[in-house]
Amino acid sequence: MSLTKYNEKRSFDDTPEPKGGKSKTGQLIFVIQKHDATRLHYDFRLEMEGVLKSWAVPKGPSLNPADKRLAMMVEDHPFDYKDFEGIIPKGNYGAGTVIVWDYGTYTPIEPVRSKKEAEKLLLKQLAAGSVKIVLNGKKVKGEFALVHTKGRGDSAWLLIKHRDKFARETDITSKDKSVISGKTIAKMERKPDRVYGQKASGVQKKAAAPVKAKAKAELKEATAAPKAKRPVKKKAPSIAKLPDGAIKRTMPKTVSPMLATLVDKAVEEPGWVYEVKWDGYRAVSLCKTDQVELISRNNKSFNEKFYPVHDALRALGRDAVLDGEITVVKSDGVSNFGALQNWRSEADGDLVYYVFDVLWLNGYDLMELPLTKRRELLHPLLPEEGIIRESQSFDVPPGELLAAAAELGLEGIIAKKGDSNHPYLHTAHG
Repeated sequence: MSLTKYNEKRSFDDTPEPKGGKSKTGQLIFVIQKHDATRLHYDFRLEMEGVLKSWAVPKGPSLNPADKRLAMMVEDHPFDYKDFEGIIPKGNYGAGTVIVWDYGTYTPIEPVRSKKEAEKLLLKQLAAGSVKIVLNGKKVKGEFALVHTKGRGDSAWLLIKHRDKFARETDITSKDKSVISGKTIAKMERKPDRVYGQKASGVQKKAAAPVKAKAKAELKEATAAPKAKRPVKKKAPSIAKLPDGAIKRTMPKTVSPMLATLVDKAVEEPGWVYEVKWDGYRAVSLCKTDQVELISRNNKSFNEKFYPVHDALRALGRDAVLDGEITVVKSDGVSNFGALQNWRSEADGDLVYYVFDVLWLNGYDLMELPLTKRRELLHPLLPEEGIIRESQSFDVPPGELLAAAAELGLEGIIAKKGDSNHPYLHTAHG
């Protein structure tokens, strides 16, 4: 496929947009970028034959089958555009701010046996003006159709959600953060990752930081020593209602968490998220307001042994079952298992309880929800500071993250399948 139109519209001395790139996986990818240009819109892109077929969707995607979203087809974009976010400077085509609002893999609705067969079918559907696909993203999932309309010009299509288990009437565009950087459009404008300025503007060009350096910086922030002297700040959960899949059920009396499996090679497939592999004791907390049982993976009580964690959980006052890991953190943020084994009091080091999952909440079993949904519910439950901390996840290539972890002296990383409804589908990379 040709990128002639794409290249003609851009001056690469003045814009940070990518020029090329090739797919390295056996799956087709899609990306939806939120683009605040002359008008705010969403760019919907599907990989086909090495490029991204692209449509500008003014109102953004909808999960409501009753909505028929206008989608104006634009020029093909290079494959590497899937990761682009930042600021396109004034005077350039499409000037404005871009974030990666959603991404994932996709397939034709009709069964196929290979990527090549899928692309052949999709290109045939594209030429016929009716593309029927299944999206597997972080925000957008299920069956969709792109239908070429008549009477609105050659570029006008409609993006329509099929009625399936992922159909919703709620506005999915209210989820306004990037799935890569976690930034909103406004935050990206204030602190862009990439912005190139024209010479005439007097703004100096600034290259994006190397991925490894970014990974190292994010890991250092995630493992920073806790501010133990600061009081715990309670935050009310911003949960209007629990997602479909939550089951009303009494709190379990005990939980046996799945343990990680050690492998030699990092998972490079779409849909995986990565966390630090903490060198500590796995601990599940069964919280009923101020009544808390903190138990080991072997169902032994940690209430007395790690009393600061137990006291902090009681102070939170949640009705929840949380899964995490207790560590002793040194001044450089690296956990120390030997110090944890010998811990008797605060004089032996700072305890941190890194929480990475919520399994039950306010009378509902969450174990059938995808991990990404559980993580969304977990975030508002935890304090901003103190010894209870959320174990952050990273959308950084795992190879780069592993290299950065090794430089910082961390044990490794954990990979988790974001769309899995298994409560603990973890794989460790040492």
